[in-house]
Amino acid sequence: MKSSLRYRSLPGAAALVLAMILGACGQTTPTAKLNAATTTLPIAQHTSFAGAGCSKGDFGNYGTSQSMAGAISSCLRVGAVSGGLYSVVLNQMPTFKGQAAAAKGLKIPTGSAVGPQVKLSVSPSSGEPGTRVVVTGILSAPLARELTHGNLCWDSCRKGLQYSGVNLKWMNPTTFETSMVVPGAPWISADPVKISPLISGDYPISIQCLGVIKGCGLGGSEGSASFHLSVPKGSTPWCRTLPNCAFLSTSPGVAFPGDVIKVTGYAPLLSVIGSDHPFVFQLNVNPGAPKGSEVKIETKSNPKGSITNLYFGHAQLKVQPPPTFASLGKLNPTALVPGGLSPISSDPTNPGQIDWCSRGTIGIVGPSGTKNISTAPVGALLKQLGFGLTGTPGSPANCMAVASNGAGVTPKVVVAAFSAAPQKYAPPVAEVALMTKNGGATWQPVPVPEGASMDGFGGFRYQGDSLEVLYRRDYSAPMALSIYATPLVEATSDGGSNWSVQNLSCPITGPCVTFGLFTDGNCAGAFGSNQALLFSTDNGQSWIQPGWPQIVRTCSQSQLAALPNGQELFVESESQYLLRLSSNGGKTWTYISVPPLQGMQPGYGFGRG
Repeated sequence: MKSSLRYRSLPGAAALVLAMILGACGQTTPTAKLNAATTTLPIAQHTSFAGAGCSKGDFGNYGTSQSMAGAISSCLRVGAVSGGLYSVVLNQMPTFKGQAAAAKGLKIPTGSAVGPQVKLSVSPSSGEPGTRVVVTGILSAPLARELTHGNLCWDSCRKGLQYSGVNLKWMNPTTFETSMVVPGAPWISADPVKISPLISGDYPISIQCLGVIKGCGLGGSEGSASFHLSVPKGSTPWCRTLPNCAFLSTSPGVAFPGDVIKVTGYAPLLSVIGSDHPFVFQLNVNPGAPKGSEVKIETKSNPKGSITNLYFGHAQLKVQPPPTFASLGKLNPTALVPGGLSPISSDPTNPGQIDWCSRGTIGIVGPSGTKNISTAPVGALLKQLGFGLTGTPGSPANCMAVASNGAGVTPKVVVAAFSAAPQKYAPPVAEVALMTKNGGATWQPVPVPEGASMDGFGGFRYQGDSLEVLYRRDYSAPMALSIYATPLVEATSDGGSNWSVQNLSCPITGPCVTFGLFTDGNCAGAFGSNQALLFSTDNGQSWIQPGWPQIVRTCSQSQLAALPNGQELFVESESQYLLRLSSNGGKTWTYISVPPLQGMQPGYGFGRG
């Protein structure tokens, strides 16, 4: 069951927010009592990638990148791991030319079977490492189909460095131009797998796969030209010897779980995408201090061929032990903000009354008895509004979230969110907020603030005697992400007779930290439901997303809890960082270690999320 979003003062309700932690620990009071109000807790040095000096790469992410000179740049977030020494290593499992041929019994084409013969020329024909070379090819006859991309090779197509998918510009039906940047670092060659040093000499530049020929990519060449490489002395000081032809370092070298660290260094080139984008390695983080040489090449044979693993560099990272849950002492949250949508809620101005979503109805139980509110008219209304009802055809509408306003035996207004899909195109599914003032006899849409859409519903929220309905802003460039993540709010305090647009409210007590819009997702797939995490420094007039975490996964329970000392706890059960603490109003968060929970699968120790 997903949690509701409500702002309520709940003194002494620690069991509600940390029940699963305390239950798994087998204790109700921590054994070590450090005063969290006076104890200095570590604040992560860099909790955002930008703060750690990381910039987005060519493909729009913060993954590992490499230059043609071999320079490595990457960032990763230290996971919820134990304190100790770790080794950061570059790793890749390449497939070399000829391996597929050996596995399938194919032979590398030769002679006329290679494909159309090409007369290649390069300009300039000599230069230093990193020189961009224009490659011109002339065919004796036009191709049956003019290709937009081709493959170039450095130092042979069978064993050398591959440039896959270079752009071909056709000057006429038989002449094309392309370009490549010659290596500025040693490269990995095949048969046997080894590091080829960056030394002066003549190297062939070749092209392959201009024709649709079976096996064309297995090492054959359709034309070559020679390039003379002149390597200045001291060009690769990080590769003085081939067994240690790699280097990595971490910054900072000492970090807490949750910190972002930057990894830099050098490694040989493995392959190139296009004319100048080296194929990136992945980072492995292994327990224990670095040992052995900086280069490790492992090749294992099997009946289908062989598998090679490459390991380069080994930077040391010291992870400091995180603060423990026991160190926080006895906890007495003063306000809770659960995440997600809830099929059950309670209006704090109507004590003892509970509203909940049931099959085809909404149930209301309180001191005056129980009442059922029909949702039968909802399907026809959604269709009239341009939406299709999800679920089994012909079945009554079932609500996903419910709230009410206006004290009485029956609330003056009951609002509910129903899953709906556009009729003219396929899901994603959205929630639409509807309301009834007559016990379900008729329903109508909840007012939508200007700048939002009816299917942009993002949650109900109680604030004092008001009921707030959250909506997603319609995006328009160049809107800042924090503004887009801050919902528009329609509110009523008189049972739905009047609605007004308001700012997103701060919780009643504690820091001004809250969740933003609920965004529906496929919890069984790769993109689950989520909400933004927000904080405000001006009492809710404007909202900001922290550097980390910015997005909360809400397919499972999540919750914020304000503490009497002004700190804020954040529980995210889907994250490896199960419990986090903020001491500065939600601006930064520190991971708090909790004992392993029974039945809980550990998450990935290091990552980019």
